[in-house]
Amino acid sequence: MSAARHEADPTPPLADRAEPPPSRPAPPSPSRPVPPPAAWEREVRIRFRDWRFRVRDILEALTAIAEYTEGMSYDEFLADRRTRDAVLRNLTTMGESVRWIPDEVLARHPEVPWDTLRAVRNVVVHQYFGVDTAILWATVQGDLPPLVERLERVLEGRD
Repeated sequence: MSAARHEADPTPPLADRAEPPPSRPAPPSPSRPVPPPAAWEREVRIRFRDWRFRVRDILEALTAIAEYTEGMSYDEFLADRRTRDAVLRNLTTMGESVRWIPDEVLARHPEVPWDTLRAVRNVVVHQYFGVDTAILWATVQGDLPPLVERLERVLEGRD
């Protein structure tokens, strides 16, 4: 900063101020709202959400996929990009949800293809343009419907 600028500016530089800058932010007040939770706080909340909610998330995704594709032929599915995208998004949700279910629960229910659900999510997310629509359609029509009853048994605690 030039000497002329310093003379015109009544605010002294930081080094010349009488009090040091505060080391912590001021506590929240009515004029200063509470900041949103930090990313790690959100992560903790997500991680420790009860696993049953995760199973319900998977069931909701299965229901959505069934509703989106109800009455469709393969050719209609192939022609409907929005439905394909919606199905892929719900498959991603299913795989993400599995990630947060405790290993003990997964081990008690080997009838649910937990690893496959996670693997499908990884393919959809990382190889999006490599998703084969014929395999996707076969999955929607054949592999997903039986999961509903199996996941309901998981929620009911029936082994």
